[in-house]
Amino acid sequence: MIHDNKQRGFSIVELMVAMLISVLLLGGVLSVMYTSRITYDENTRIARLQEYARSSIELMLRDLRSSGQHGCARPLDAGTFRNLLVTPTAVRYNFAVAVQGYEGTVGPFAPAMPTGAATGIPNALAGNDVIAIRTVRSDIPPMRLAAPFAGGTGTLDVDRTNAPALPAGTPLLISDCEFANVITNSAAVASGASVLLARATGPIAVPGSIQQPGNTTVPLPPYAAGTLIAAVETVTYYIRLNAAGEPALWRIVGNNPPQELVEGVERLELQYGEDTNGDQLVDAYRNANAVGNWDNVLSISIAMLLRSPDPSVDPSAGQTYDMLGTVVGPFADQRPRLLFTTTANVRNRTG
Repeated sequence: MIHDNKQRGFSIVELMVAMLISVLLLGGVLSVMYTSRITYDENTRIARLQEYARSSIELMLRDLRSSGQHGCARPLDAGTFRNLLVTPTAVRYNFAVAVQGYEGTVGPFAPAMPTGAATGIPNALAGNDVIAIRTVRSDIPPMRLAAPFAGGTGTLDVDRTNAPALPAGTPLLISDCEFANVITNSAAVASGASVLLARATGPIAVPGSIQQPGNTTVPLPPYAAGTLIAAVETVTYYIRLNAAGEPALWRIVGNNPPQELVEGVERLELQYGEDTNGDQLVDAYRNANAVGNWDNVLSISIAMLLRSPDPSVDPSAGQTYDMLGTVVGPFADQRPRLLFTTTANVRNRTG
């Protein structure tokens, strides 16, 4: 029998070296995978915060840009603009004021803000600002008088070609280049061409609403055929806790119940650019409790702080955020945060 002594297997030392090299290589691969996953998760959190911020600010900017629309009846004063609703100074019907803010950074909201569920802004989170924006409704196209209106409290003949149905209790702005008045229709109006719009006084039954508008008995001035009629509404933005106990951006549209818009919006700070000498230029940015005349507000600065719902591996300990002069933080919950700021012009208030 012939034996080949040159054929032999691996020794125990060689096997151990090979296993060690394999473990090192596997550890390197796992480390790269772990780092990649952490980076992916962090990028996902940041992208989500950026999308939340983009959606939140774009909604606010859209309403701010069309706020304060009173047709061509300018300048506005008690003789050219009248709010003929029963509650003309209520938060949701004060259409004489394009934007109105409530400062919530220190102590109670200032000026004082109604908080009842039926008439105010319920459950606003302390430490955050609130803004009410009076704007033209984007879902209802402008209408025009189909025939001259002689004045008074009677019905108005309105041309609503291709217009959708108009719910009862919809605030309406009637304006030409001389007068602008706000009323509400006392009965639902179906879609169609020409209809008679009723302006009855007294309570108006609006299904599902939480605040009822109504008309006074003050007569309207005469209006010519073709006078513009636009549906208007108040849109209120504020911070409130959602069902999960997390802060979120909420919105109240007209006389509808509050709705949650975007989760993760933790802080909202606002400052108002006020023209103090009538030259149509902003002279100072002020908090809501320091604004001298809301009619002189020409722009609004917005600072919004968003936080991720999930903790991060980077605690960002000690980081603070300057929100229009108000410093917030540091936070110890290991949640990534992003601060976004922008400024919007109130276009209908500038020349």
